[in-house]
Formats: sequence, structure tokens, C-alpha cells
Amino acid sequence: MGNNSTEHINEAMNKDVAESKKIPSLMEAQKMLALQNNMLYVGADAYAGNPYALLGTVLEIRKTQADCPTVANTENASIEFSAFKIPGIEIDETSKIKEPIKRQSILVDQKLAVEVSFLNYLTAEFEGESSFSLMVFDQATGLVNRDNDSWNKGVQSWMAENKVSILDDPAVCYVYAVIGFVQKYIIRRKYTKFTAGAKGGAFGVNLNGALYTSSEDYSLDVRYGLQTVILKRPTATKSLFEDKLLADAKPEEVNLFSAIAKDRSFAIR
Repeated sequence: MGNNSTEHINEAMNKDVAESKKIPSLMEAQKMLALQNNMLYVGADAYAGNPYALLGTVLEIRKTQADCPTVANTENASIEFSAFKIPGIEIDETSKIKEPIKRQSILVDQKLAVEVSFLNYLTAEFEGESSFSLMVFDQATGLVNRDNDSWNKGVQSWMAENKVSILDDPAVCYVYAVIGFVQKYIIRRKYTKFTAGAKGGAFGVNLNGALYTSSEDYSLDVRYGLQTVILKRPTATKSLFEDKLLADAKPEEVNLFSAIAKDRSFAIR
């Protein structure tokens, strides 16, 4: 074992320093962070002080070429805000949490960040053999009260006002309305695999038996999970009321929005 070897450091990590941790699988990460497949995860810094203002927001996916986009082809699409929200909606007060809920702490590498839409925003920040340690809290939650008449009346009013300019516009492929959200606080620290001759950090973690170090303080990110309903699909441009309720966005429609948002680095501002 020469002077440039880190074998003795990794051996000490395994025996004495810390319990070896590993990167969770996609399914494990979704469970640990309480992620839902029917939610779109975005940044929305402007709503940090009042996330309930997200409720009733309307988002459009427009095509920029002949055909509407698919998950396999997101190049011909753009995401835009409708100028107007669903008017007069009421919040379901029972949907609010009284205090933050701490989820499990996890380690994330670039592969997992690519696989989990909630973590996609981190992908550009990896360099070399690096990882992130995350602590995640559900800070606030909210739902539209769809049992209240104000919801149906608000949607009908919005659809009547925007029939010509949005619903009947062939360039508009999908229209989503936000009916629920979860505001997630992400406390993170970046770690880099220790190599011989490199400067050590003040903090260390044992990842798969190897030492990863960091000299960074924790930083805070805020992300939002949005639950949506569909006001328009390419093949169904009429009202989608079913027993006076709109259809929730299908998983593939949420995935489509996520794919376009990722390609466009989309965030609500």
C-alpha cells in the first residue's frame, strides 16, 4: 500500500467511523421522501411565502410544430401560464398540516437524481464522484375544496371565458389546473469522494464503504409537488366534467409535463 492509496481510510470508515450507507433505489427513494406519482414537482420561489396561491393556477402545454408532444418527443412543446386562475375557489382547511413532517434522510447520486423527477433539478450540480445528503420536510400542504360549489362554478366560468383563446386553439395541446400542492423543504450538503492528496472536508460520510467528504454548510431548496386536473387534452377539448368533477391528470400526462419541464428547466416564478 503506497502513499497515494486511500485503502486504509476506507477500511477505517468501515470499522470505526460510521455505518456504511448506500444510494436507495428509485422505489425506495419515492417511499422515503413520500413522493407521489400523480404529482408534478417544480420550483416556485415566488410562492414561498404563500404557497396556497398556487391553487387554481392554470398551465398550458403548447405545440411548436405540427404534432402535440409525447414523453418520447418533447422538443415541439412549450409551457405557459394562463393569464387567469380558476376564480373563486375555496381551500379545504382540513388539507393543511399543523406542523412540518420530517421525511427520511437519504443519499443521492446523479443516477438517482435523473430517475426521480423530484430530484431532477440537482442533476447539473454533480461533478466527478459526488453525492448529496438530503433531509426532506413537508412544510405545507393544501387542496382545493372540490366538494364546494365554488369549484364547479369557477371552472365553468374559466372555461367559458377562455374557450376561444385557449380551449379551441389547436396549438394548445393540454391545459392543467392545480388543485393541490405539497411544499417540500430540502436541506442538502454535497459530498465528494476522497482521493489521496485531496483536501479533506470538515464532514464525512461512508458511502458504500468509501469516504466522501464535504466542507460545505447545509443549504435549503424549496420544491413543490403539484396535483392537477386536466381541462383539455388533444383528443378531448370539450368540458371533462364527470358527475360535476374534472378528471385528474393521468400518470402519463404528469410524466409528459415533467419531461417538458425538465428539458426547459421550467420553474414557476
